[in-house]
Amino acid sequence: MVALFFWYNDVHWFLSAIGRLFLIQLAPYWNWSPLYNAKCLLETGKTFTTRTVHVALSSSEMDDENCVLCEFIDFIPTVSNITFFFIQQHYLESAVPVVITDSHQVLRVQDLFDVIFLKSSNFLKNQPCDVSTNLLIKKFFNMEAALIKAAKLLKFEKKWFLQFRNCQLEAVKLARAFILRPYYYPKHLSSAYTTWLLMSHNYRSKEMRILRTQGLIIMQQLLGDLVVKLMAKEPCTVNCPNIHLLLKQGESLIFTTDLWILSYGFTTEFSSNATSVTTIMEIQWDI
Repeated sequence: MVALFFWYNDVHWFLSAIGRLFLIQLAPYWNWSPLYNAKCLLETGKTFTTRTVHVALSSSEMDDENCVLCEFIDFIPTVSNITFFFIQQHYLESAVPVVITDSHQVLRVQDLFDVIFLKSSNFLKNQPCDVSTNLLIKKFFNMEAALIKAAKLLKFEKKWFLQFRNCQLEAVKLARAFILRPYYYPKHLSSAYTTWLLMSHNYRSKEMRILRTQGLIIMQQLLGDLVVKLMAKEPCTVNCPNIHLLLKQGESLIFTTDLWILSYGFTTEFSSNATSVTTIMEIQWDI
């Protein structure tokens, strides 16, 4: 009996060791650790398990943990003679929008039309997206016809505006003739995957227009002024204030859409220039 007892213990220890090794090998595929100290291996009717489901956020929503970033932003800082590294480190990484006051030279509107019609005529053949204008009704809209009409109406007091986005790759490339990179644009940053052109003459918006942008946004005011509004995404609208600013010619606004939704309005109230020209670059942004 004594021999049998020791034989049984040896066999039990051997089988237990094999079992432990098997469970260790099984751990990467099945997490059995919660069962180790469980009082019962079978679930009763009163036992519930909780599973966390991660729901994808829409373009107008964000993680509520990031709302603390914008709670106390009540103005947009301005800088000049700057590098992109400084902009990223001090502003973009904490979702703070920033205005660059010496971003580019002021543009003459006639120079813009000359570049479009003479140096990038193929650009006019592309079909833009997100078009909004009072120059032509939508079913008659044609890029070349709209820009020719806009150029002619500069001599008159006619009130007009034009908004469009270059969504075709060829159009984005051709638009680089007049949508130029600012001096702080780093070489390692990818090119804009889509661009916008906003123009107006003697026109004042009755309401702000929301633009559905994505990524890193560089908004350059080439001529005149533009009213800009940045609104925090849900659920941060309760704690974070809306930010309003007047973007002046020669300035650019930089921000990321991780936190902010962009809207704008044309104005003639603050500028002696009746014409406004704005370009927007949307750039893929992954920190």
